[in-house]
Amino acid sequence: MTAATVAGPTTDLAGLAAGLDAAALPARVTEVTGHCLTDFIAVAALGGGVDSSAPVLATIGSLSLGGPITVIGRAAGASAEHAALLNGTFAHTLDFDDTNIGAKLHPGAPVIAAALAAAEYGDSTGPDLVAGIVAGYEVTCRIGRALGEGAYDRGFHPTAVAGTFGAAAGAGRVLGASETEIRAALGVAGSMAAGSMQFLGNGSWNKRLHPGLAARNGLLAALLARDGFRGSEQALEGASGALVNYSSEADPAELTRDLGSGWLMLDTGFKPYPSCRLTHTPTDLCLQVRDELGRAPVPGEKITVTISPRADSIVGGGQPQKVRPQNVVDAQFSVRYQCAVALLDGEVNWSSYADLRRPDVIALAERLDVVVDPEQALAAAELRVDRAGETVLRLRRDAPRGESGDPANPAVVETKLRQASTGIWSPQRLERLVRLCQAPSDLPSAREWIPLLAAEAGAGAAR
Repeated sequence: MTAATVAGPTTDLAGLAAGLDAAALPARVTEVTGHCLTDFIAVAALGGGVDSSAPVLATIGSLSLGGPITVIGRAAGASAEHAALLNGTFAHTLDFDDTNIGAKLHPGAPVIAAALAAAEYGDSTGPDLVAGIVAGYEVTCRIGRALGEGAYDRGFHPTAVAGTFGAAAGAGRVLGASETEIRAALGVAGSMAAGSMQFLGNGSWNKRLHPGLAARNGLLAALLARDGFRGSEQALEGASGALVNYSSEADPAELTRDLGSGWLMLDTGFKPYPSCRLTHTPTDLCLQVRDELGRAPVPGEKITVTISPRADSIVGGGQPQKVRPQNVVDAQFSVRYQCAVALLDGEVNWSSYADLRRPDVIALAERLDVVVDPEQALAAAELRVDRAGETVLRLRRDAPRGESGDPANPAVVETKLRQASTGIWSPQRLERLVRLCQAPSDLPSAREWIPLLAAEAGAGAAR
């Protein structure tokens, strides 16, 4: 096969992943990798205790629990592929995991789940794990950018689609795969990438499973390629490749724009609230309104929230479940519910979903007026409070809290990890995990430290 046959962005991304050297990465990239790892461990530990995780555990338990690869926050391990599936699913279960707004997806849950499983399976070094995570983020986010909003137009979940490729590239790099092997892994991943937005119709748990499936499939693709399996060429840009199949308006140039010099991992955002990222800027504004008014809005005050067209299609809209959520997923994807809780309670957290039928929340959600500005940036929002026909307060944000460069991010992810530790790790182990994540390139061999993520006997309600 000639070089011309395989030339293109898929090959370029495979080359980037295979050649990544943790020692050569900018210090800021390594630092953010540590934040991403901290956040992932925290949200996976938290997600494993949620109701929807029980049937996933029961199913995997009948297949492979008791295997050698660590499942975060659990006493029993699993096979490598099932550990990746569980950890990726847990990490996305609360919708509290990291995001990349430009790529319109969640990179950490699929990529780090696959990378950790690959690292423990192959007993990889800290630098190899870091290189694998960065490679996975880069591939995932570049594909997400290339797919654009057209993936949503076709009903696909970009995290699941792009995350499968990123998991394959990341796991491959962790295992020391060559460019040819990673290109083959991307080719195999192209036949396993999937994820439907239909979960919004009834608040199903499918979305929580998407990154787990992406992590499992990406890891399997990397292992198959390492053992000589021939994968499709040009899996991304080909005539039947991912960009054609999964998007109505793909931009292939985004796959390689500033490749090797512009690090999309630096655009990672960390969530302060467990809800769809497109509700976060309005939530931030509602908390600011509450602070400035010194109270929640009262009857007679009109609250108008302005969001982007894409945000409206996902978290706005006029469907009944957007005003009166019937389940947690409905509430996580309702800008009206999120804003009402923020205005009334002054905070939004997992306990905000304990009673979805609170009369005060529903009444305020029904009063909120959500409008669309066609010129609004994807995650931007404006909030206006009117009284007696006059505007008393008008606020705007172009992006939510927790985006790249937010000085609070290190504290936010560490706080999440500390909150997640209860009943899983002793204070001593927790402090060790915090220190390890702060210097990911200095991590010891994977089989020395990754087992620390399992539930610790005697830590309390160890699972």
